[in-house]
Amino acid sequence: MKAEAAVFAAMTLALTVAACVGGGTQTPVAADKPPPGRVVGYLSPETTPDATSIIPPAPKEGDPRNAADWDIFRQTRALEGSERWALAQNDNSYAAADILKDYSCAVGVLMTPETVPALSRVLSRAATDSANAASRAKNVYQRTRPFLHNPGDICIERSDALAKSYDYPSGHASLSWMQGLVLAELAPDRSGAILARARAYGESRVVCGVHNWSAVEGGRTNAAGVFAALQGATEFRADMERAKKELDKARATSARPDAASCAAEARLTRSLFSEPEAE
Repeated sequence: MKAEAAVFAAMTLALTVAACVGGGTQTPVAADKPPPGRVVGYLSPETTPDATSIIPPAPKEGDPRNAADWDIFRQTRALEGSERWALAQNDNSYAAADILKDYSCAVGVLMTPETVPALSRVLSRAATDSANAASRAKNVYQRTRPFLHNPGDICIERSDALAKSYDYPSGHASLSWMQGLVLAELAPDRSGAILARARAYGESRVVCGVHNWSAVEGGRTNAAGVFAALQGATEFRADMERAKKELDKARATSARPDAASCAAEARLTRSLFSEPEAE
């Protein structure tokens, strides 16, 4: 769908520009000849897993899963104006600098496209692979977004492009879980905090009201399947080695994020279904 393709094109273009800062210009060529400026993933159409064979079919009206999705949408409208709502607005960004900043607390070091260009590059290319798989599945299931069926505000501006794009599986959740898996492999001692942040990034789409809960779960499963496929890509493994050395150096020499801010983030990124903290 044109609207969905435009979203992913904007995402990958933003990530490509940032990934090339300080790391040299990379112009990979894919068999399907993507538009100029669009980052190319590591997988070909043939080696990209078929998400529809991995994730469950999208819920339909009348299904218990659909009823649960809409109930979660209505309940989470109560978060409007809260700190968690503000985090969901923050997590709407695909920009590489924002994503690296979002994971800085979890990794334990301040990261920017300038300080970790090789990491930026591998994150952008791996995210493209997960986005490609998600986009294909979206076009198969063509599930519409929850705010089109239920009353309530969403955390970002409504637009025709957003309304015409599909819900299932979530591209943001696919991106965040893919990037969480990459970072967890590069910094395994921080894997718990990294994957918690990746989960929260996906859950922000539910808080925002632009994706159903099942779409976020589907996005994570999609990303896991693509990540497994990436293990057989020689170029991915080579880039991971470079990113590992770069991140290890950054963790040893670069500034740490503010401890108080990280503590506040940890509180906000607890699961939506966690028991409330005692006063």
